[in-house]
Amino acid sequence: MIRLMQRARPRVLVLDDDASMQRLVSTLLRRNGFRVDIATKGSQAIDAVGKNAYDAVLLDIMMPTEGGMTVIKHLRKHDPNLLKRVLLLTGTPDSVLRSVRDYVAGVVHKPFDADELIEAVKKVAA
Repeated sequence: MIRLMQRARPRVLVLDDDASMQRLVSTLLRRNGFRVDIATKGSQAIDAVGKNAYDAVLLDIMMPTEGGMTVIKHLRKHDPNLLKRVLLLTGTPDSVLRSVRDYVAGVVHKPFDADELIEAVKKVAA
C-alpha cells in the first residue's frame, strides 16, 4: 500500500489589535485550511516568528503601539526572507504605505473582500 504524504496545513500569523478583526480573519483562514496564530502587539508577533515557521504573516500597520511597522523593522534586520511572505492588512492610504510597500509581498485593504484576502494569503503561502 502506498501512502501519499499530505502537505501540512499552511500556518499564518495575524497581528491585529482589534478582537473582531482577529475573529473575522482567523475564521476565514481556518475555513480555508490554514492554521492561524494571533498576536495583539508587535512584540508578540516578533516572539512568534522567532519560534515558529510561518507560510504567511498578516500585519496591521496602524496600531496604538508595537504594530506592523515594529515587526517589519525587526524582520528587515533579522529575517529579511520572511518579508516575502508578509501581507499588510490595513485601512491606511497607499501614500502612507509607500515607504514599506517594497519590503512586503502585498497589501490587503480594510474593508476587504473575503475572497481577496484568501487568495492573497494562498498566493503568499504557496
